[in-house]
Amino acid sequence: MKKNKITFLVLETILLVLALFFVLKIFDKNVPEKRVAVILSESGDNRWDSLIKGLKQAADINGLHMIICNTDKIDSTETEKEIINEQKNNDIDAFIICPAPGADTEKMIQKQCSGIPYILIMDEFYNGTQLINGQSSDRASQNKATSESAKKSLGAVIGPDYYKIGTTLGKQIGKKKKTVGIVADWRESAANRQMIKGLKDVLKDTENEISWCYYRQKGQDICESVAQKSDVDALVVLDSKALEELGEKSEQGTYSKAEIYGIGSSEKAIVLLDDGVLNGLIVPDTYSVGYKSVEEIAQKLNRRFYRIKGHETDIKIFSKPIFSLDDNMERFMYSYE
Repeated sequence: MKKNKITFLVLETILLVLALFFVLKIFDKNVPEKRVAVILSESGDNRWDSLIKGLKQAADINGLHMIICNTDKIDSTETEKEIINEQKNNDIDAFIICPAPGADTEKMIQKQCSGIPYILIMDEFYNGTQLINGQSSDRASQNKATSESAKKSLGAVIGPDYYKIGTTLGKQIGKKKKTVGIVADWRESAANRQMIKGLKDVLKDTENEISWCYYRQKGQDICESVAQKSDVDALVVLDSKALEELGEKSEQGTYSKAEIYGIGSSEKAIVLLDDGVLNGLIVPDTYSVGYKSVEEIAQKLNRRFYRIKGHETDIKIFSKPIFSLDDNMERFMYSYE
């Protein structure tokens, strides 16, 4: 008799647990998805296609509702602040942010996103003097003045090693004596600083000489601006849109004075390389940037005490002499899968 009572109680307990499990499952389906806002400058530009695909695929897997903010060029801290506040009014649970240029962006984001999880993508905060976050170990000694407290103040970043991109472009130019012009996007950008430093560090050990460095300005035609500069043997273009514009002009014969090397993440850039217009191209794996950023945010939203981590993503290196679109398309399209 005692055995029967014990068996009955065990069965009752199992049935109760199963009932609770199915009830929780039913209610779990009714829980709204967490909302994550993504802030990118010119979010509709084709350079973000791969990144957005990574964002969306990771969001589907992690059950997040992704909101890609519809933006024009974000050229100031104040502009980005307005977008963040607009999304906060929409009950956003987390942010994925490509930080605006400028030394004030760090304090602004930390203040506006206080209590809201966020992660930086594609660039770190620009602090005006040093390159702090996202450095590889072989570069750490170059910034001894950087304190541990300063490092901790920066947000986690997911993106490529921009110093490595700069050194790689420098190596593509080669050691033969050439005059070099640099075209960059924002002066107050940590990514630009890192790329230029990497480029200079490689070129200083060669016969090459940097003639000038031009930072793109709002409303100016990049091709006209470059044409007004002194002629150089090689152009290093650190802005994907400028690379496409200069490449197209060169393809049309309007601007074909120099070898062109640069960074790009669109199919247009690959076609320009295949057509022989570009001599070297670095393609960041932006798909992984998007995917990994969502994974980190999902971890934080699911585990309150989880500490969001930064990740360094890969780059793909292409050069004119050995490039074939047919042979390399699979490598390039990896970023779009």
